[in-house]
Amino acid sequence: MVRSTLVAAALLAGALTTPPARAAAPQPAPVTVPAVRSWEAAPGTWELTSATRIVAGQGLTDVAGMLADDLAGQEGVRPKVVSGGTARTHDIKLTLGGAAPGGSPEGYELKLADAASVTAADRRGVLYGTRTLLQALRTGARPGTVARGTVRDWPTHRERGQMLDAGRRYFPVDYLKQQVRQLAWYKLNTFHLHLSDWNGYRIESKRYPEIVAKDHYTKAQLQDLERYAARYGVTIVPEIDLPAHAVAIGDARPDLAFTCPSMSRPANNWEGSDRGHWTLDYTKPRTREFARTLIGEVADIFRGPYIHVGTDEVPLTPAQEACPELVAYQRAKGYPQVGDVLVEFINELDTAVRGKGRTTQIWEWWDHKQKTTIAPDKRIVVNEWKGAPGGRAAQGYRTVGMEDGPLYVSPGFGGVPGAYGFFDVRTTYRDYPFASAPGILGYRVARWSDRTRGMSLDELDFFGRRPLAVVADRTWATGAGSDVRGFLDRYDRVGDAAGPGLLSQAGWSASASSQETSGEPGAAGRAVDNDPYTHWHSAYGGSLPQQLTVDMGGVRRIAGVRYLPRQDGGVNGRVKSYEVLTSADGRRWGRAASGVFPAGPAESVVRFAAVGVRYVALRVVSEYGSEGRFASVGELDAVAGTRG
Repeated sequence: MVRSTLVAAALLAGALTTPPARAAAPQPAPVTVPAVRSWEAAPGTWELTSATRIVAGQGLTDVAGMLADDLAGQEGVRPKVVSGGTARTHDIKLTLGGAAPGGSPEGYELKLADAASVTAADRRGVLYGTRTLLQALRTGARPGTVARGTVRDWPTHRERGQMLDAGRRYFPVDYLKQQVRQLAWYKLNTFHLHLSDWNGYRIESKRYPEIVAKDHYTKAQLQDLERYAARYGVTIVPEIDLPAHAVAIGDARPDLAFTCPSMSRPANNWEGSDRGHWTLDYTKPRTREFARTLIGEVADIFRGPYIHVGTDEVPLTPAQEACPELVAYQRAKGYPQVGDVLVEFINELDTAVRGKGRTTQIWEWWDHKQKTTIAPDKRIVVNEWKGAPGGRAAQGYRTVGMEDGPLYVSPGFGGVPGAYGFFDVRTTYRDYPFASAPGILGYRVARWSDRTRGMSLDELDFFGRRPLAVVADRTWATGAGSDVRGFLDRYDRVGDAAGPGLLSQAGWSASASSQETSGEPGAAGRAVDNDPYTHWHSAYGGSLPQQLTVDMGGVRRIAGVRYLPRQDGGVNGRVKSYEVLTSADGRRWGRAASGVFPAGPAESVVRFAAVGVRYVALRVVSEYGSEGRFASVGELDAVAGTRG
């Protein structure tokens, strides 16, 4: 009895003095853009190894091959692709079948256990699952590993993507293909190509070669591009903009254009509207035959479901009423409103498109500040840009949201917050509703090329990068109200389809040789705050060189830095000549790189051999500003070290 009591007491004492075992914290969801919708964590990690195979289910050999190529480029491991069979430890299995997560054909399940498996009801879902796996590997805590668990994922909106203005500005085919890869990287599925505008018709035309711009795309190039896009699950929407924005066509074929000054040369704020031949004369039978023929040529090139025929920015009612030939046509047809003639033309174009087995898309314009008594056919898909898409959808049209302002990128008008055409990622990410409703198909960011012929391709690409990621994240699963800084940290870590991925700035701090905090908020910490619209600025009374030093909070393996110039339109302090310094202890420094940054506002990546360091510094030797004594940095990031 005494012994039992002593044993019980000893056990009780042990229970009181030994801390209970603590359950491991659930592993966080993979870091991706867009964020995954559902994550169930499991203990341990899945690892990519040299023995990893990709086991491709029926119909997925091409997706498996693309994944193998991507893994080779990103992780330095090219798995062998095998058809069918059982997955072994470390393998990746791709399977078609089962119920679609969320009821969406683009939904998928990614299970990370002994093997990694992607299952979806549709090929596109499997492809998206592989993009999540690639991003999870790039952003994982250790190279080649991903936390175990299960992702179930699907989009909020059916159509998600971008419009690129290749009418005003010719973009090389290689860039268009890079954009296809980037769209797929973000699980975006629509690439709207605006292929004609006032200064160029950019599609090869056998019937009307005289209208084709010198810089244009051949039929073979466009067909190859469409096949390439299909591999990545991207639908191309080709657009020819009729009857306005037609200066180049009218110059080549003046017999097709209005001669009345109000329609030919409206000379308003539309670029090119002062040149003449702005609007084709849509009262003429020969013009309508011309338009139908162009539609037929486009339909013979592109095999996708849509053909976009523009119909925007026709001069408004006062200009139409001042055009004798247009008024005469209105009266002959018995239309109560002169705007009815444009609607008649839209419906005739729609008939031609549907005759080719396709669906018409147009811009919202026919009823903008205009009265009409007839309306475009409800089978037409309307790109709503003068406001949110809900109102148009309520009228019974299938609608794509492309609202001017929140969803517009027009760097030729202004590249700073508050300027027209500036896509402010902070407010659009946090505040724009991206509403879901019957009839709203989805949303696109609209990237316009007005007044950009003096800008480099790198600059134009720069202005579109973050907006594209915003649309991707918000149309997949993320609701309004989130802080953009957390999103931008994910965006930086995920990187572009071709890389690089950056390290998270969480836990970082910064100091500087000097900082201006009286004349402006230019403290050093503003260069590592995940806000591209704040910046560090050296003291007004200082001189060059100046140095910004970042403490990453611990030794990290880095392979470069990314420098973002100040984004407020100012030039003072914009870095010209630079040195990149690194240190493990903050005392002994080595020079990792040096050079000259471009003069524009676009970010620049400087690569160097991977090294384990805690501190990285940017030494500013000279600037583009006229003073020659300032330094400023919008953001300074570190490129994640390569595998191994």
